[in-house]
Amino acid sequence: MKIPEHVVVLGAGPGGLACAHELARHGIRSTVLERNDAVGGLCRTVAHDGYRFDQGCHRWFTKNEDLHRWFLGLMDGELVEVDRISRIVHSNRMFDYPISAGDLIRKSRPAEIAGILAGFGRAKAARLFSRDTPVNMEDAFVSQFGRPLYEMFFETYSEKVWGRPCRELSADWVAQRSAGLSVIDIVRGALAKSTRRHGSLVERFVYPRLGYGRIPERLAEDVAAAGSEIRVATPVSRVRLLADDTFEIDCGADEYTETVSGDAVVSTIPLGALARMLEPCFDEHALACADALAFRDLVIVTLLLNVPRVSRDSWVYVQDRDILFGRFHEPANWSDALVPDADHTSLVLECFCSRGDGTWQMSDAEITERCVGDLADKLSFIDRQRVVGSVVIRIPNAYPVYDLDYARKLAVINDALGAFPGLHTVGRGGTFRYNNTDHSIEMGLLCAHRIAGLGVDHMGVNTEQEYHEVRSRHAPGRDRYHAAHHTTADGSPR
Repeated sequence: MKIPEHVVVLGAGPGGLACAHELARHGIRSTVLERNDAVGGLCRTVAHDGYRFDQGCHRWFTKNEDLHRWFLGLMDGELVEVDRISRIVHSNRMFDYPISAGDLIRKSRPAEIAGILAGFGRAKAARLFSRDTPVNMEDAFVSQFGRPLYEMFFETYSEKVWGRPCRELSADWVAQRSAGLSVIDIVRGALAKSTRRHGSLVERFVYPRLGYGRIPERLAEDVAAAGSEIRVATPVSRVRLLADDTFEIDCGADEYTETVSGDAVVSTIPLGALARMLEPCFDEHALACADALAFRDLVIVTLLLNVPRVSRDSWVYVQDRDILFGRFHEPANWSDALVPDADHTSLVLECFCSRGDGTWQMSDAEITERCVGDLADKLSFIDRQRVVGSVVIRIPNAYPVYDLDYARKLAVINDALGAFPGLHTVGRGGTFRYNNTDHSIEMGLLCAHRIAGLGVDHMGVNTEQEYHEVRSRHAPGRDRYHAAHHTTADGSPR
């Protein structure tokens, strides 16, 4: 395979920037085109009146120790350690998450405990006598926890996030995103009220002191220092494959449009949108599959408060259907540099929605008032008189929706992409894969290695069907990120 001299990267989120960063280390020039006015994508940190806040609840963790060492080199001197405290609000009670048997039993009523134990036992027995693999999200959760726990902790929240019934969603998401209970956990909790929790990678985690957006910013700094180019406010409208297997990319806004040429393209653009940009065009079947890929959108409401602290939680899941938001976190609990002083704090509330629905169409004032009311009047987390300001941000294409047919549609689309040699996809939107940041960065790094002629497969990232946060002897070993990689993009040591 001929190694390209110039690669065009579509999107300046963590996956695209990681790819450009590693391409520069291999001496390959890139041009990164980003439609927004700043780098970061979903990982952007917003600054406002002395406050800094992320566009959602982002934290760094990875099972890949070599990737983690690479990350520590990239972010050297900028990280703090954060204790993880995550809880679920259910029926005006706060439960630990991941679920702890001791905490669950201590805070539940006797009838609930009996139902939980019976439901868990039935689920365990069903797994012993059936080899059927759950197909939908509901069956997967019930198989893992039993129906009572599913209905308590997973059904409502999942349907808030995805906007459709759990029976209409694929089970593929569940194994990676939820930690099950064992019989030992249940018995220990029932007899000893143990507070033991599952072995997790993220009881403590590292976090950039100035916000999660520093990760893509650091990548961008190195990419620019190496001589590659990052253009913001530059949306892409067309990607053409030419007869000599090079590419022309039409980009820009309004009358300021231009064409950028490259020997290869790396796309983080949402996969369905990319399919509509390509020339030669996909056939109608592949286009129909691309159009049918659904994303869930997000409205972030950040409340600024003149109190020192609301809680000690890293983040809180909110299940109630009549509460507009599904999760919130308090940035000051992650880093004191995210608030103007010790007398002020903020809360970042995530309202899951779809473009065009009632939540998305609310005015900033309407959605803020609704969120303040839910926090103050229904949950009693804040005094509404302490709210001194707010910021509302709308984020499209935040979560790929794994419906029951998504895998077939992806197979059709990826088969059609095979007609475009030199075109690679990475990242959450680019691959329609529910990546964490570490997955997208690892994808980007490995994609750069592949472009540079190394025999790696970046599409193997985030395919393990096991809980992301628990160590196992099957930890990923896709690549090695040696100490020599802990350099800036121009090759100088950090």
